[in-house]
Amino acid sequence: MIECENYFLTQRYAEESAEVRRGIYLAPREYKVPKERVVTIDILIRPVDAQGDIIDGFPADSFWLALWGNGISQDEQDNDFVAIRTQTKWDEVRREYVTERRFLQDWHDPSKWEESHIAGSVWFSHIEPLALYLIDAKRDIQEEMYNKNSFWNRLVSDLGLTDDKVEEFENRLGELNQEITNSSEVLQHVQTHLNELYQTISCEQDSVFINPIPRHLRNLSKGADINFATRGAQTFPLARHGMGTRSLAVLLTFRAYMTWRKRDVQDGTVHPMLGLEEPEAHLHPQAQRALFEQIKQIPGQRIVSTHSPYIASQAQISTFRHFRKNGADTIVTQLDTSSLMEEDQRKIERMVMNTRGDLLYARAVILFEGETEEQALPEFAEKYWELQPNALGISLIGVGGYGKYLPFLRLVSNFGIPWYILSDAEDLAINRVESALQKIGISDYSQHSNILFLSPGDNFESYLVHEGYGDVIQTMLDTCNEKTGYLREYMKDKHGQNLTKKIIRDYKSEGGDIRAMIDILSGDKTKYGLPLAQAITNLTDKNRRFPCKIRQLFEQVSDDLDLTKRGI
Repeated sequence: MIECENYFLTQRYAEESAEVRRGIYLAPREYKVPKERVVTIDILIRPVDAQGDIIDGFPADSFWLALWGNGISQDEQDNDFVAIRTQTKWDEVRREYVTERRFLQDWHDPSKWEESHIAGSVWFSHIEPLALYLIDAKRDIQEEMYNKNSFWNRLVSDLGLTDDKVEEFENRLGELNQEITNSSEVLQHVQTHLNELYQTISCEQDSVFINPIPRHLRNLSKGADINFATRGAQTFPLARHGMGTRSLAVLLTFRAYMTWRKRDVQDGTVHPMLGLEEPEAHLHPQAQRALFEQIKQIPGQRIVSTHSPYIASQAQISTFRHFRKNGADTIVTQLDTSSLMEEDQRKIERMVMNTRGDLLYARAVILFEGETEEQALPEFAEKYWELQPNALGISLIGVGGYGKYLPFLRLVSNFGIPWYILSDAEDLAINRVESALQKIGISDYSQHSNILFLSPGDNFESYLVHEGYGDVIQTMLDTCNEKTGYLREYMKDKHGQNLTKKIIRDYKSEGGDIRAMIDILSGDKTKYGLPLAQAITNLTDKNRRFPCKIRQLFEQVSDDLDLTKRGI
């Protein structure tokens, strides 16, 4: 068995591309492709065992050892590998782009790829067993059944019957056709008129026969149909079902084709690779999750592009390759697992991917801790930019507490997704956040403008109170509870009661109203988070619509992402 790893290199121009013509990249402001530009694709292949783990070398009786021969090289640890370079370049003699493939003697990281040495030519026979099949997002079983080059027709074109069986079935088909025609007045009427062909064309009289069904088995596939019934419903042809079912049927047909093909070839002599685009198309979330297991059952190596957090959450995070746009550049990154324990990876998969996998597709991510922020910050953001944060590609994510930032930070920092923190500023919260930042290489958060703490000692609720929004809070409390003077009654009823086992409420001494407001907001975060944000952003005084720290955060995001500040 083998494993393939790809590096796509085009002398830096792949990262600078704004347009693609004939497979050659154009940099911004270029109107034609420079003839000296070369596209280079390097592929690294290593042997693996039955469990998919990389091994030292190809077995002595390996099909691949015989296939590639001198094309197999050894790295510094004497481990076998095969490196294949594909180059497309302009040929002045032929006046067109030509493609050449060569084996490489060594394998370098992308910064040193030009130092690689050529080992010999690669012919079609060397790469034919590494067939790459592409199934794009427009797949439809109805089109597959009428496409003579489809996987469906490759399977059913040869039914695998003996000659005796073919003759027997075709005789039955002939008898059935005759019986149908003789029983149908309409078909007899049409056949009678068609038999007058002999009057114009040189042929025998009564030489026309109508076959309502194909008479030869080789033609049966052209009229074949697939019927399917959902639970408790009528049976319909797949062509009349929804696009989700028809799309899934294409994928399952391909799986049938590959398992059948691997059955007919010697084990280990073919390594199929599937490029699957957006398998989630037209499927609901539960079906998307279930689909992942069916994809895993397809033989060979699977390369899946997806915008679905439901599918992404089913895969191991170490297998991800994250693509993101940065201006005209396309940046590809992966999770650096070398410094992560298995438990660290499980936390990322369990705490992030299982619930907040959508952050993979974000233009930027804002992280915070509590429930109040989760309701209030999206409202502040929408009023600030006059657009939903999602419309700007910004994900606002509550991590569930000041001690739970690390899995999120590891993911976004590894994948190069711009990220921001708005954290509580209590001593314990600051310590926990600092500890998480140190584990991703940030020793001094004060030097990073994307990390903000609220005012010293404050959580989100107390920050809004201390920021001078007491009047807004009192009005909001009266409105939400449909009771004038709600704060005053609360202070009267709760004074002297236990706030916790160790704290007695004191609302009569100086600052009692401030303490009461903080207790109310903290005690019912989900009830007051959104109404409070709405009340603040609806103030007539524009200078008070956004608390200082929130304004500072949004200004930083706007500067970094070049966003228009509209609501200020």
